[in-house]
Amino acid sequence: MVHSIKLLNAIVTGGASGLGEVISRRLGDYGANVCINGLPSDQEAGEKLCNEISEKNSVKCTFIGAVISSPEACESVVQHAVETSGGLDIIISNAGWTRHAEWSDLDAFSEADWIKSFRTNTLPVMWLFKAATPIMKKKFEETGRVGVVITTNSIAGTGPTGSPLPYSVTKAAQLRMVEGLARNNGPWARINAVCPGLIITPFSKDYGEEGMADLEEQSPLKKEASL
Repeated sequence: MVHSIKLLNAIVTGGASGLGEVISRRLGDYGANVCINGLPSDQEAGEKLCNEISEKNSVKCTFIGAVISSPEACESVVQHAVETSGGLDIIISNAGWTRHAEWSDLDAFSEADWIKSFRTNTLPVMWLFKAATPIMKKKFEETGRVGVVITTNSIAGTGPTGSPLPYSVTKAAQLRMVEGLARNNGPWARINAVCPGLIITPFSKDYGEEGMADLEEQSPLKKEASL
């Protein structure tokens, strides 16, 4: 059964470019109001994207520039979405960070890099969900509408791949977090992770030709996907 998301309210983190932009546009196409989160440096591009989505689909679309590496930043994104759209039904936790390095190079990532990886790839899922809990739970109690959280994970989270060690570890941790949240917060919330392989985006191009070739080789189809 296909459920309509028309007039529902969604957040998309990392939503101003790449896969996040495609998700934001598609949500608007299906009639949802969209709060797009991106980096503060994405402000101009994010506002332009919001204008395009709003004009095309006659929906509300707003941008908030925030680095969601703290509980406070995640709370501000949720608050902005509720204030501008009137509620919150869907969270797409899509923001992520990494850079290419060999698994064998244990000096490639500093302690600060590891912490940044966890605070970008793993912890925002918990922080966003925690901030949204009273809103989604209240709506479920009043209307029966189930809150939805979807995270953009990766095949890197399912096993050692061509992605760098910190990225793989933090995505694996995210999978366990999603499983734990899903098991303990039904029936008012539905929480799932999607694990794509290599998708050609500005984010993935940082791997370089050798890294891209390695990731393609690990794909069953021996090729990358495009947006």
